[in-house]
Amino acid sequence: MEPENHSTIQRILYQIQQMNQEERELLILRLNLSSEEQLLNFFSEPIVPIEDFTSFRVHKFLLLYVPPIMVLIGTIGNILSFTVFRTNSGKVSTYTYLSALAIMDLLVLYIGLLRLWIAQLSDFDIKDQANWTCKLVAFLGYVCSDSSVWLIVAVTVERYIAVCFPLKASNLCRIRKARYIVFVPILALCFVNFHFLWTVQLRHDKNDTINPVYICDAGPNFSELVNGVWVWVDAGIYSFVPFAILSILNGRIIQKVCIAKNERKHLVTTDRNGCNNIRSKHSGTGEVSRKLTMMLLMVSFTFLLTTLPMNIILIMTKSWNEQNQQQKADFYLAKTVSELLMYLNHTINFFLYCISGRKFRRQILSLLCRSVQNQNDDTALTGMRSLALTTSNGSNFKVVYRSTIRNRTPPSSV
Repeated sequence: MEPENHSTIQRILYQIQQMNQEERELLILRLNLSSEEQLLNFFSEPIVPIEDFTSFRVHKFLLLYVPPIMVLIGTIGNILSFTVFRTNSGKVSTYTYLSALAIMDLLVLYIGLLRLWIAQLSDFDIKDQANWTCKLVAFLGYVCSDSSVWLIVAVTVERYIAVCFPLKASNLCRIRKARYIVFVPILALCFVNFHFLWTVQLRHDKNDTINPVYICDAGPNFSELVNGVWVWVDAGIYSFVPFAILSILNGRIIQKVCIAKNERKHLVTTDRNGCNNIRSKHSGTGEVSRKLTMMLLMVSFTFLLTTLPMNIILIMTKSWNEQNQQQKADFYLAKTVSELLMYLNHTINFFLYCISGRKFRRQILSLLCRSVQNQNDDTALTGMRSLALTTSNGSNFKVVYRSTIRNRTPPSSV
């Protein structure tokens, strides 16, 4: 410590000692400390810049380099997932929910993670640019992330009905019903989070007195609601309540699948010639249902593992008191890791589908191969048209011209 700084600290400590008890308590309160011992340590310990701590540097590194990779992977994966599920949504009602889930996951990545990354790079946050962007980004951010979670709950409920109540599934799990039910959680969450359109606004940052800086924060009369009460409400909506529902339903699904598996093992067929075809048909249907169930179980458990840490950190923030710069840097790192884990949940569903679904993998390969084939056909057609234009001016050459890409009939001569 430099001699000048040391003497300054000594003078501050001397002045603190000269204060009466009431003045010390007021100073402790203003510095957000909890005891007189912390007050003395606050001025006794040398203040080290937070940038000097390894945990803070790791926190900055993660925010700079991980988000663009996740956004790129999530964009490709969610678009491919939506395309496959949307194409097959007329066959299985579950695909309707999963196609909507892909769209919501994509919106979460762009509204949340991409905005976070741009702010780290350039200190530009669209949320802090105008009053209407502040309100809209806050509203859409909460609605999209909550909708993504509750779509997982909706598809898990449907799978629970299909596995545990198969006789009722044909009536309750219809494709037409799914197309309407998918909007229920989205509209409900729009209603729940509608208050952000008036409870948040662009406010002047009082911590920066030199340059006029504005931040998106709770309005003057809604600070306790947005920064206090709503932290608990959102944790319940986004994590704790879905966590409880998914845990119970997935437990019942796993139990039912294990019971059905044991029953199949002990099933004895008395008339092989008469029942082989029926058994084969039911076995094929059951195998498809089991694979779909396993795929959705992976999606549900991945959500539980990746989103719970973020909500724990949010709750801890309300009662956290940084004792020193090291603890503050560690807290930043823990918050960043938990936040990236939360966004990971909206990024990797495509890979979960690929791992657990053979049919999904085949459809992705078919989609990619069809795209390559169409591109090759377009290139070939362009070349044929160019050749036709080149040789039509001064020659008697016969040029093969194919009128449409998908026409597989023999070409005509012109």
